[in-house]
Amino acid sequence: MSVHLPGELEALRELLAEWTAWDEQVAVIAEDRGLDHGQLCWEVLAHGPNPLVGPTCRCRSRGWHSSPHSDRMMHERLGVRVPVADAEGWAAHTLGQDLVYGSFRSIGAARVLAAPLVELLGPDADWRANGYAAHPPPSGNRHWDPVTPYTFDAALVGIGGGWTVVLVSTGED
Repeated sequence: MSVHLPGELEALRELLAEWTAWDEQVAVIAEDRGLDHGQLCWEVLAHGPNPLVGPTCRCRSRGWHSSPHSDRMMHERLGVRVPVADAEGWAAHTLGQDLVYGSFRSIGAARVLAAPLVELLGPDADWRANGYAAHPPPSGNRHWDPVTPYTFDAALVGIGGGWTVVLVSTGED
């Protein structure tokens, strides 16, 4: 699917909406307005129908606060740079893996959505993730910096080609 043909970007948005409707996921494509990765992720998670972040704590624990409380904190948590050559795999894992049980239930199907997202941002895109909750870590140790109050979350944010993509998957055990 080429997202550059008339109507195909809207079709991709509709497919992403259908994909995320049944799971605890967020997928947003928008025009680049000059925001950094943290600001983009913050904006998407703070202003959705069920806000996941904000200046007041939304954490489920009274003693330990896992989610960020500002776009600057969000930016710091998106500390893993993802090479463009690997972005499709990261996007497929973020959209297709069950974070709680670690099953790769839908990664193959998620690649159908991931490929046009990476194509849309282009070869010079800057992709960032919050760690290795969805994508296999190089060290073998699954770890991440939380971006939501959920027990498990994986975020992938890309900027390039005049577009932005924010993908966030969450899970609770």
